[in-house]
Amino acid sequence: MKAKRSVRKVALKSKLKAGKKTRWKIRRKIQSIIPHNPITNGYEVGRRDGYTHGTQYGFHLGGCEAVMGKGAPEPDAHWDVHIFYVKEGFVSLDDGIIAALQKLVRVVTPLHEGEDAASMAVQLRPDLVIVLNGTRFPSAQVDALRAQGIRTVVWTVDDPYHSDISAVLAPHYDIVFTHEMNCVAWYKELGCAQVHYLPLAAAMHLYAPKKVEMTYHTDICFIANGFWNRIAFIEQVAPFLAQKKTMIAGWWWDRLGNYELLRDKIKPNINWMPPEETASFYNGAKIVINLHRSDQDPANFNSRGIIGHSINPRTYEICASGAFQLTDSRTDLPQLYVPGREIATYESPQDFIEKASYYLEHDEEREAIAFRGLRRTMEQHTYNKRLLTMLQLLFP
Repeated sequence: MKAKRSVRKVALKSKLKAGKKTRWKIRRKIQSIIPHNPITNGYEVGRRDGYTHGTQYGFHLGGCEAVMGKGAPEPDAHWDVHIFYVKEGFVSLDDGIIAALQKLVRVVTPLHEGEDAASMAVQLRPDLVIVLNGTRFPSAQVDALRAQGIRTVVWTVDDPYHSDISAVLAPHYDIVFTHEMNCVAWYKELGCAQVHYLPLAAAMHLYAPKKVEMTYHTDICFIANGFWNRIAFIEQVAPFLAQKKTMIAGWWWDRLGNYELLRDKIKPNINWMPPEETASFYNGAKIVINLHRSDQDPANFNSRGIIGHSINPRTYEICASGAFQLTDSRTDLPQLYVPGREIATYESPQDFIEKASYYLEHDEEREAIAFRGLRRTMEQHTYNKRLLTMLQLLFP
């Protein structure tokens, strides 16, 4: 009796197994007849793409975490001084500078450019006043501070685009720092006694690697205003960008002659995107475009035609976010990042298309460059490093 039951059990299992094979064969047959089945194949494609993207993004986050985990040495210096810092309204720069100063000096008093710094100085007696850019801070205030025997410093960060304005403001200060290496000799010619080249940097508490939602994930992103040289560039690469998951944000992109081609990829008239959101887009992009503003743009105040040699703050901020950057080149770029190793460059619209296509297909090479750019930024291009350099020059 038991033997008969065992035989029936084995036979039943064989039928079930055969049934599974039959169902599997039927399913494969259906898929071969209808290869583009929207339910079956659509699911499989989505599953495959999601797995691939998730794996690649996980590798990116893990690599960034490894780089950040190594850390970078903090400045081993401190000055027993009180500094007034006058903001310009550039949040990323102002916040980065203030945070760095708070680590390096006894007291920092941040001021809005419209406050009466000279009157406050009578009571608080700062040892130094640092003004960012100075375009909104009255020269009369600078003169009044100097009349009290207080040293004044301006750090110009709009050179050479606002050189006509800087030419009027800079001589009022005791010391001039400029991020534009090509303006150092020019300021000296204006009669400024002390002039120093001091590049910009990244505020690492604002721009750093982080996990972001899928709404921020793109193939290519570009966050900048549509100055005419940028419009001309995007015009030429628009057909390529239209085929990718692209995000462009800023003012004046409606100037594009082929605006309709990219309309659904443009966030129009974004004059100021908070640093945190900008960093989120950087973190979610496979490639972040950087294209410097032309020193000959009609919107500039640069009647002398001073040529821009130095890189913009965006260069540091993209790298600080752990993102892969594809940028046009500037004269001082090789001193700050190694092209092809820590940052990628392009020489023309066609060169951009070729390199963007290549790096979108070569994840490991793209990530390796991004990781090295992040490391270089952490080690050398933070506001802690920049303010340490400044204070060593001011308080030797």
